[in-house]
Amino acid sequence: MIWLALLLASSAQEEDPGKAALKRLGERLKDARTLSAKVVQSRKTALLDQPIVSSGTLVYRREPGRLVFRMTDPRVTEIHLDRTAYQVYRPDEKRLERIEFADDAGLGRLLMIFEPKADEIGKAFTVRKGESAKGRIEVHLEAVDEKVKKRMARLSLSLDEADATLRKIVTVDAEGDEVSFELSDLKLNPELDAGAFELKVPEGTRVLRHAARLEK
Repeated sequence: MIWLALLLASSAQEEDPGKAALKRLGERLKDARTLSAKVVQSRKTALLDQPIVSSGTLVYRREPGRLVFRMTDPRVTEIHLDRTAYQVYRPDEKRLERIEFADDAGLGRLLMIFEPKADEIGKAFTVRKGESAKGRIEVHLEAVDEKVKKRMARLSLSLDEADATLRKIVTVDAEGDEVSFELSDLKLNPELDAGAFELKVPEGTRVLRHAARLEK
């Protein structure tokens, strides 16, 4: 039975491919203070037969943490995400929707994708599996924190197998709606003006405020 014990010990030492991929992503992004990319967003919901597809750009900064999407096709939409709020501005409708987070209600956790630390990810998600396909590593995570689960039940990341470049982010909410972001032309530490992270809303814009409060 010695051979069996050695086999089990060897298997235990093999790192889970999903966790290994997250570690590589962390190494790639550890010195990234800013980031930019082109993005194609696809939103799938049971209420529609076809996904809603839009395209534009994203920018990210680590301090203070903020992620900004500027979608330009088929219509202009600006999305700002930080640890306190999720804001969607639609200039053609003259409307700003602001969801304010209470007790770190889930969506703010998306920022940790660009600063992936095993201990922080482990508080909110468990790695369900990691798999290799067509030159990419797919990492699938499932929410374990109840506050996160009610906003974002599952999260998947797709990385280049060669260098761990982040290529795709997929989120699935508690109702099963799926939003994916396909990234290209990703740049680390580009020079970004502070204005790239400002949300400028003209007078006359209708502001809708919501509080994302969750029961403990």
